[in-house]
Amino acid sequence: MIVVLSVISFLLDGILLRFLSPNTIFLPLFTIVSLVIIYPYFNDDNYRYFKYTAILGLLYDIVYFNTIFFNTFIFMFLGFAVIFFSYLLSNNLYVDTLITVICIVLYRIINYIFVVLFRNVDFSFLSLFKSIYSSLIINILYCIVLYLISEFYSRKHKILRSK
Repeated sequence: MIVVLSVISFLLDGILLRFLSPNTIFLPLFTIVSLVIIYPYFNDDNYRYFKYTAILGLLYDIVYFNTIFFNTFIFMFLGFAVIFFSYLLSNNLYVDTLITVICIVLYRIINYIFVVLFRNVDFSFLSLFKSIYSSLIINILYCIVLYLISEFYSRKHKILRSK
């Protein structure tokens, strides 16, 4: 279940990035959404979850960004945020949507700070805000759909999830 959700999200990221304009208001970050949705299936095995996020981040680096270890560390940081907020809050659709929003905002802020520091771009709150809200719409919808599908499938096949 974990791998299937991640692979589908990973491939959908690539497919939509290929067909959507960078100026659209629908910028997918489905792989990050999948990090939020799959966490309960690790049943509080945080070490295994961190290894999985690191591998997924490394694949994301290699396939989509032609970098190495940049997204690996960001994904691990986001994995820590997912664990932290999941520890504080119960696991349901609203909380997963909130954690997804937090992770997307963190991802966009970290990427924007990196671009400003190392690519010689002037800092602009407007451009940072645009990148954040452009990512939120489609990813919140994807989070809701993926949560409902995974919840239905896990109940049907009696797959254990941590609460």
